[in-house]
Formats: sequence, C-alpha cells, structure tokens
Amino acid sequence: MPELSRRALLASSIAAASLPAWADQPSQPGLHAHARIKGMFFGTAVASEPLTKDPALMDRVFAECGIVVSENAFKWFDIHPEKEKYDFTGADALMNWATARKIAVRGHTLVWHEANPDWLEPALTKATAEKILRDHIKTVVGRYAGRMVHWDVVNEPLHEEDKKPLALRDSVWLRALGPAYLDIAFHATEAADPHALRVMNEFNVDYEIDWQLRKRDQLLALCADLLHRKVPLQAVGLQAHLDAGEIAIDQKGLSQFVADIASMGLKVIVTELDVRDQRLPASVSARDTAVAAHARAWLDAVLPNPAVLGVLSWGLSDRASWLNDKFARPDGLKQRGLPLDEDLGRKKLWTALANSIDSTAPRPAPKG
Repeated sequence: MPELSRRALLASSIAAASLPAWADQPSQPGLHAHARIKGMFFGTAVASEPLTKDPALMDRVFAECGIVVSENAFKWFDIHPEKEKYDFTGADALMNWATARKIAVRGHTLVWHEANPDWLEPALTKATAEKILRDHIKTVVGRYAGRMVHWDVVNEPLHEEDKKPLALRDSVWLRALGPAYLDIAFHATEAADPHALRVMNEFNVDYEIDWQLRKRDQLLALCADLLHRKVPLQAVGLQAHLDAGEIAIDQKGLSQFVADIASMGLKVIVTELDVRDQRLPASVSARDTAVAAHARAWLDAVLPNPAVLGVLSWGLSDRASWLNDKFARPDGLKQRGLPLDEDLGRKKLWTALANSIDSTAPRPAPKG
C-alpha cells in the first residue's frame, strides 16, 4: 500500500470521538486532543477486568485516548488456548467497546516468547510450525481486518545473551523455524490485513548503558536485514518502560536512534510508556516530580521526530498497574508511574505528556 494512502488510513482510523467534560477539569482537553493538534495520537493499554468492572476508569480512557490496546486479550494464551480452539471473548469485548466510541485499536501481539498456551511448544516441529503460525495469524488478523490500525507482529525478538544470529532471542519460534519466523509472521499479517500497520515492538533501548546501546544497534541491524529481504516491516514500537531511579536520559543518543530508525523509512510508535519509582523516596510529591521529569526528558528526545506517530501508556491510572506486581516498592507503597492517580486525577506525568506533545512541531497533514 502506498505510504501516503496508509498514512491517510491511519489518520482517519484515529479520528477522535467527542470527549466528555469532567467536572473537576472542565476546560482541560484529553491527551489525545493535545496529540491530534500535532498530527499524532495518544492512547493506553486496557486490561480485561477494568473493561467490564470499572466504568469510571473506562470513562477516563474515553476522555483521554483516541486509541487503545489490550494488555492480554490478543495474546496466544487468551485468544488461542487450545490447538483447535480460539476464544475471542476478551478481544471482541475491547473491539466492541472501542468501536462504539469511535476509538481506534491496535493489536498486541502475534508472536512473542511469553504468554503462550501449554499446547504450543510441543506442537511446534519443523513440519508443523509454519502452518500453525500462518493459520493463527490468518484467523486472528483476518477476524479484525479493516478494524485494527496496527499489529505488533513480533514482540521483543532480541536477547543477545542467547548468542543467536542477529542477536535473536532463543524463543519457541526461533527453535522451530529459525530467523525465518519473522519473515513468515510479517508476510502472513500483510496477507490477512494489508491496511494495518505492521510493527516490531522492543524494549530496553532507553538508556546509555553498554548493553542497551548494543541492543539499539542490534535492533537497527535487524530492521535493516528484514527490509533488505523485502519483509514488510513498517514501524518500530519503542516500549519505554522507564525507571526514574535509573541514570539520566541520554537525549542526544536517543534522538539519533529514532532518527536512524526513521532513515530506513520506518515509522515509530511509543507503545507501552510507564515509569517505575521503586527506587525513589516515599514522598508522593517527590516521586511524582521525578517521574514526570524523567518521562519528559525521554519524550522530548523522541517526539520531535516526524516519524513518531503517537504515544500509548501501559495503563492509564495507578489503580490498575502491572508495575505493582512486577516491580513492587520495598516499602509496600503503590507505584505512581501512570498519567492518572488511583482516584483518576491527572498527575504531573499527565502534564509532562501534554507539555511534551504541545512542544512538538505539527506533522504534515496526510495526503490522498
């Protein structure tokens, strides 16, 4: 699909629904409204439980976001729990919620080394693996064809410690198919829905740390290799799981990294932004200030590049954050790494996002 037409499709797909006013913030547009002015989008990840059990949170998602992604409902262990059985319950619930509100949806994820059902690995042999992968993508992507604006086709493919070609992760897919699993996945996704943007999503490329700098180079090399082989990769997702207790953001290096991705003709999406605070002191004010400043430094390095399409946070409110399970604070306090607090009020991180978006130059309007 020509680039200009694809951009026009993406722009039309994320057209904002009317945003409800909130009594406590009647004059404040949501983050997606800020982003739209600049030709970008803002969205968030949504878990299945809040979707059905927390209407107040979902109202705020509607107010702040123009695009959503499911935390788990499209992963293999939810959507393909048995070899001959698919379960679209959670995926359909998010699609129906978003469609009713004219909010776009991105798919996450078609190939990953985690979140796989027990049946998958034993079933993957040299004789069966390609058919299993192609059938899964044809079924899942095909079901939502024309309604999904992006797919994270391959998630987190790199892991240099495994010492595999191209620094690829020693996953069930690499063992079954070799590096060709990436080619198969991207081509199958294109065949099932040629209009959804095809993304490779990766993490831990944020800091000026030796192993993360090497991973940046490895990601660039992998993108170049795929494009050289005519694999239909279209965008790179930068997860941006940040750590406010980590070293300062290397803005110059990060900006150059995004420019290097863009120089290949690829788009960039900030796919999973959040900020850990488990190394920070207990003071809420101090934590919120540090989290906001850390995120702002990262965003200010990345968002100015016109190849960046938009930002999604991995959760909108601290009341439902994976950070509390994965990176628990030693003092037992809840992490404050998302734009809204537990009471759904906007925090300093929300302001950092809005200000960073506002400070970017508008993207050219898509043609065609």
